[in-house]
Amino acid sequence: MTIIAFLLVLSLLVFVHELGHFIVAKSTGIKVEEFGFGYPPRLLTIATRGGTEYTLNLIPFGGFVRMLGEEDPSQPDSFAVKSKLTRASVLLAGPLMNVGLAFLLFVGVCLVGFDIPVGSVTIVGVAPGSPAAEADLQEGDVVQSIDGLTVRNTYELSRYTKERLGEEVTLSIKRGERTLSVRLTPRQEPPANQGPMGVIIQTVDVVGTDTLRYSLWEAIPLAAGATGDVFRAIFSGVARMIQGAIAPDIRGPVGLAAVTGEIAKSGLVALMQFTAFLSVNLAIFNLVPFPALDGGRLAFVAFEALRRGKRVAPEKEGFIHLVGLVILIGLMLIVSYHDIVRLLSGQPILSP
Repeated sequence: MTIIAFLLVLSLLVFVHELGHFIVAKSTGIKVEEFGFGYPPRLLTIATRGGTEYTLNLIPFGGFVRMLGEEDPSQPDSFAVKSKLTRASVLLAGPLMNVGLAFLLFVGVCLVGFDIPVGSVTIVGVAPGSPAAEADLQEGDVVQSIDGLTVRNTYELSRYTKERLGEEVTLSIKRGERTLSVRLTPRQEPPANQGPMGVIIQTVDVVGTDTLRYSLWEAIPLAAGATGDVFRAIFSGVARMIQGAIAPDIRGPVGLAAVTGEIAKSGLVALMQFTAFLSVNLAIFNLVPFPALDGGRLAFVAFEALRRGKRVAPEKEGFIHLVGLVILIGLMLIVSYHDIVRLLSGQPILSP
């Protein structure tokens, strides 16, 4: 089950990425020699249309697009002979397709519906200087209602708060045996890593779950917001790792397969959310300006523009991308080794 779930997720992510390159390349007149499903060795040629071979390959990880003359501008209809804008568009299309996939997956999650726990919404943290701190909210306070509306989970409180940014709201708070009425105004532009009220909330004493579903028109803005939240979470996590606030947690194919298998046990919705998260990760990773990645190729296009059209010799660019690919494969093997050691030693697959 773990292997099947991982292959499905990875294949979808890579296939959608390559499909983006393929669509823009074909639409701009670049000759695409092959669109491969999976990676070589080739099993069979499914069809040949418009000068492109559509092939089925042995290794079932996504796919690839092979364009004519990717570093050689001497060939007509090649990738390298096209304008800088066209080449940049082809390179950006893959990551943008991954972002689009994440958005569509989040739309699907909203339409299918997801379970949220129902219980007591408890404040577990208060940011200094926040509206919550000024209103004297404290850790351990239980939020019973907001403006008279009963609060059963963190989602209901967060959603209503976002609808009242800049407006005063009234909270009914249970503190020990006492019930208090507290007024505060949620901030429209809170500091980084803080919410409008400045509290960390958690649903405790769970008594059941509720399934939330949305119409398509409700799902679209929610999915856009969720996609943006993933971007912010990724950049925030990277920044905290660089600052040393959290330990680096990098997974290779083996680690991702194990995590995917565990998440798949939680159901389709959880797997869709995780796939959306990975899709945004793949988009960001591919835009890193490192040789062999889309970002590395974009860097060569930008370098060419800075030199007023004078490009790096094709053989040199090809060699640099080859070295980058070797380094990436080496890093993947090292990370995979540590993933295997972690699994064999019985360490938890999912970080706490």
